[in-house]
Amino acid sequence: AQAILAQGFSPASSVRSPIGCHGRAPSFFSSVMAAVMAARDIEVAAPEQLQEQPTLSDKSSEADGESQQLDVEAEAQLPPQRLILVVMVCMIQGYTLIGPLQHAFKVQMKIGDTGDVAHVFTQAAALVQWGKFAMTLGQNVLLACLCPMQRVFLAMVGMMLGCLIPPFFVYALGSTWLGWVFISFGLIGLSLGIFECTFLNVITPLGPLTKSYAIMGFPAAFAIINVLGMSIVSFGVPVHALFWYIVVCLPIGISLFATHFVPQLGGGGGKGHASATAQVNKQAVVWNSLKSCSVWLPQLVPFMLANIVGHFVMEGALPANFNTFNDRQAPLLSRDDGPLMTTSQFFVVFFVFVGLGDMLSRRVGYCFRLDTYTSNLVALAAGIAMSVFGMLLTRIGVGVAAWASAFFAFSGQGFNYAVSAKYIDRFVPREHNLAAYSFWMFAGSAGAIAGSTMVDVLRDWICHGESYPHLCIVGHHR
Repeated sequence: AQAILAQGFSPASSVRSPIGCHGRAPSFFSSVMAAVMAARDIEVAAPEQLQEQPTLSDKSSEADGESQQLDVEAEAQLPPQRLILVVMVCMIQGYTLIGPLQHAFKVQMKIGDTGDVAHVFTQAAALVQWGKFAMTLGQNVLLACLCPMQRVFLAMVGMMLGCLIPPFFVYALGSTWLGWVFISFGLIGLSLGIFECTFLNVITPLGPLTKSYAIMGFPAAFAIINVLGMSIVSFGVPVHALFWYIVVCLPIGISLFATHFVPQLGGGGGKGHASATAQVNKQAVVWNSLKSCSVWLPQLVPFMLANIVGHFVMEGALPANFNTFNDRQAPLLSRDDGPLMTTSQFFVVFFVFVGLGDMLSRRVGYCFRLDTYTSNLVALAAGIAMSVFGMLLTRIGVGVAAWASAFFAFSGQGFNYAVSAKYIDRFVPREHNLAAYSFWMFAGSAGAIAGSTMVDVLRDWICHGESYPHLCIVGHHR
């Protein structure tokens, strides 16, 4: 990391063409292929190499602990590379299919909000969470032949294929085959499970300031689709245009990552800071990380529990609101009467609160130093309290309370996401960084599965088992 600082690590000086075309800009496909092939240079550390890596928790090796601390402090001085936000947004926009676009997908399939077919659709949509759950850890076994950088590209391609199914097969061709739902959400979930933890791992050497922008890609992507995009739809633009927009953005994100970031991360075959970056980010194979789990895993358990709670609230209460406020108008202050707002406008405001809570909290999480384990636990408790409070607010069942619920629920999850990512990068031994991210997100995916499969139960919990003039309608009216 000190070598990286010595090189300056500025985008202008560090970005090189992956294939060296004498100054000519490479095409999209040649850039991606060159980056993927060059990624083979980023090797997994052998067991004997890992013995030389610094370990914070090995008290008998004070020099090793000081070495990693120097790496962390050096990375903290690296300037932020804000373009990483664009890459993350292009990818995570595919994840937004679990939001309002999920309901639009269901309507186009001619499926209501209640009944057996609706329940099957809900379980198919839950494949997003099952895919994440399986691949956050499963990739370390099933994709062991691929280095982390290659897995990132594989995940991006898989996400593009999953997002292509609704606009092409359902909207363009008019198919209502229920199997498309399983294939689409399954591909999205598997790709997201591979991408999230691996991407956060490979960009770690770019420093915490760059990573703070990367993790804001989640709320930014949801804000673009669910606020800006749904606002445009409310003015008459067909909703399938949003599906196509998501598909088109993915190759842009792939190309940007391949040409701008891969050369800096040691995937361009160059020397200097790129090779130094690859050296400091060598990862143990998962079996070796498990053998050394006593060094890092017990301390990670509270972060995993916080991720379970946050994802349960996020993936359960959020879709339940779509199925609760399912009339053409949404009540703001009372279940039975009072001020009304068109449902499309209501959800635009809803996602403004989601975006504000999630994005601001992720940035705030990186503003606290959190130098001790105790301070990290206190921060996690604060985030969990916000998530639970947001969940309880949904039961009020009126529009204003739903907005407040969205803000607090996503503030809690976003804050704990930032706190956990910062902890892993700073205190978990660097060779176990990918394993730590995998276990942390594996736990979060378990909470997301529990929440997504209980959407119908949470809807009944909010509706008190009743139907109202503009709320909890049996069979969608929109």
